[in-house]
Amino acid sequence: MRRAITSFIVATSLCALSPGAEHKTWSKIRYVGGTVVIKTSPYDYNTTLTVGLNPEPIVVAIAPARPFAPLQTIRIKPDRVISLSLGQNAWNRVSEVRGAKLPARAPSLFGLLEDHGFMGIVYKTDEGKPAAILLDTYYRWPILSVLKELTGKGIEGY
Repeated sequence: MRRAITSFIVATSLCALSPGAEHKTWSKIRYVGGTVVIKTSPYDYNTTLTVGLNPEPIVVAIAPARPFAPLQTIRIKPDRVISLSLGQNAWNRVSEVRGAKLPARAPSLFGLLEDHGFMGIVYKTDEGKPAAILLDTYYRWPILSVLKELTGKGIEGY
């Protein structure tokens, strides 16, 4: 019994993360469109979004449609984020950015099959140019709440 308790305490202490190294990572995200020039598959949810603590950037790793092509990584500084949005408003905000490429929207069936899982991030690049990313995910609320806390921006569209 003593050995089991000791091994449990050791395993628990090894699995605990230090607060200085806290990262939040989400996968199962689809890159829909934006100012990043990359060809992705509309059926693959292979994009990963990682948010670190304040001095670290927001990192979006987009998987291309080709099987052995490298990931395209975008690093966004939290102070450069202009707006966070979700749903139809995210689509509209990203499409307003100059140079953003979005696919044609699928028609809805009497409003029943509308997709409101969109999440938009509009930001400025290091050169000062506006840029945007439109993502599709079921985890939009946890992601947007962490991004809202990190950037201090409100969420548009809810």
